[in-house]
Amino acid sequence: MWPIKTYLLVFGFVGACAVSMVFPIVGICNYMMVYQCNPNWWWWGKPLDALGIRYSMTAAVCLIVGMLVSPSRVPRARMILGDWLILLIVFTAIVCTSGTIGTGHSPYSLTLIDKSVKMAIFLYCFVRMGGSRRNFKTIMWVFVFGTLMLGNDAYHANADQFINGRLNSIGGVDFRDSSGLGAHMAAMLPLLGVTVLCTRRWKWKVIPLLAAILAVNTIVQCRTRSAFVGIAAGTIVALFTAPRGWRRSIYVAIILASVGAYRLTDTGFWERMKTVVMPSDYKEDGAIQARLELWSNAWLMFKDHPLGVGVGQFKFTIENYDTGQDPHAFDMPRRVTHNTYLLCASELGFHGFLVFAAILTLSLRKIHRCVKRARDSDDPREMKLLAYGCLLSLVMYMAASAFTDRLYTESFWWVIALPALLERALHAEVCARSAVVAEAEPAADRSLDPYLGDEDIPVGIYG
Repeated sequence: MWPIKTYLLVFGFVGACAVSMVFPIVGICNYMMVYQCNPNWWWWGKPLDALGIRYSMTAAVCLIVGMLVSPSRVPRARMILGDWLILLIVFTAIVCTSGTIGTGHSPYSLTLIDKSVKMAIFLYCFVRMGGSRRNFKTIMWVFVFGTLMLGNDAYHANADQFINGRLNSIGGVDFRDSSGLGAHMAAMLPLLGVTVLCTRRWKWKVIPLLAAILAVNTIVQCRTRSAFVGIAAGTIVALFTAPRGWRRSIYVAIILASVGAYRLTDTGFWERMKTVVMPSDYKEDGAIQARLELWSNAWLMFKDHPLGVGVGQFKFTIENYDTGQDPHAFDMPRRVTHNTYLLCASELGFHGFLVFAAILTLSLRKIHRCVKRARDSDDPREMKLLAYGCLLSLVMYMAASAFTDRLYTESFWWVIALPALLERALHAEVCARSAVVAEAEPAADRSLDPYLGDEDIPVGIYG
């Protein structure tokens, strides 16, 4: 006999897969929840291991089938791809061909190539399906429930899940280390806060509030400096970019959140965080010394291989740069960069880094466009708030990624893609409103609005 929760998992997953073939947005939610929680790691999912169920693959296949057989439920878009998705395809192509240009392939690199291709396919579905306000807000709630489950898992973590006082092995495969989990939870905080402000009924506000509390508690348990830097960067940006009409609520929320977060911390957390702002402690911190030497050697590797060593090859190539000069540093063999941007440059070369930087820049530009054109949407105040949440989440994840590896992490790319979803949703609303106006006033001058008239629409607006 299986536990009750195992039966609930089976019926819930099978039901979600079936419904997603009629309502594809359910497939997006199903895939995202499976990715964040990874049923194979939960005790109530263990009995299903013998069945060999590939949860993510099954959810993705049902999602794609749903988009093909139910095209009327896929938000309309004038262009199938658009600038953001085109850059994503170029980046994925660089990942797939990097081994040929670089030092070769390994089983690990082939795994990353396989993952990158699957990730690109899902991101295409993600951007297409998120192109309406309702679907976008549904995805926001998926982040809420995913954070809630990860935070609950962290809250009930066993002692053997802590390594050197830091929480590990929570949720899906990309959250197995404390730095990755902490960075993800930090990036979720702005999305949770925006969901609270956008939710009109107080009884529903409790859910994202509880998720935010558990997220902060998880970050404290992880004791990761990358998440702390991300939150610090996001808070600074939040204070200077708060949209009009929301500033009082946002400032009050930041103050209350800061006080509440401080109450959840302990002495051990602040002892570790103070090393971020005290260079005098760097020489006594073996982890910091290891990262400094890794970054230095990663830069040397990039100069030696400007076209990149190939996806997944950093941990093997770094063996050639083991100087052994610093007694505090860890051994170089089989280490990771602890820096997403150096990892991109060293493995994918300068061209891969330029494309990656272009994707990040374009996402930031899309947020700016959404804020600028929010007045033409169905709900300008909410649109500005959603864009604000996307900005802060992206800033936090980008800052945290400077101290941990997230280049091949799906949740990182979800956050990068959110502005493309939001801009598509804005464009759909503007086009719908313009159609109503055009029907009521057929003689109106349509040449003044870049969203009206196919010949005047900038390509970038389609994400």
